[in-house]
Amino acid sequence: MNLIEEIKETLNMEVRPNSQGAEYLEAVINQKDLESLLSLLKKDLGPAAKESGKEANLPEDIQKMVDILGGLRKEQTFFYRQDGNKVIYAALWPWESNPDKITLKCGVS
Repeated sequence: MNLIEEIKETLNMEVRPNSQGAEYLEAVINQKDLESLLSLLKKDLGPAAKESGKEANLPEDIQKMVDILGGLRKEQTFFYRQDGNKVIYAALWPWESNPDKITLKCGVS
């Protein structure tokens, strides 16, 4: 099972319409499900490449991909794993307007 399918089966979330099957998932999760999500991401992708509250220091090719996603602010978290010529990634963006909500962007590039 791939990471996106596992996330969909494990967590209760609001999946956004621009999600694309097993290739891209954009969803809103509740803060109460964050620990479960982090556990899945760490299991599949390893430790966060950029943790919340810290500055990003990513390789140039990964930074370009992050920029296309909208960049990373200090409070956001980013995971990735390179697998040959593809990159599997997950970005967690907490909402400023509602601290109980987090947007997840997860995909294969």
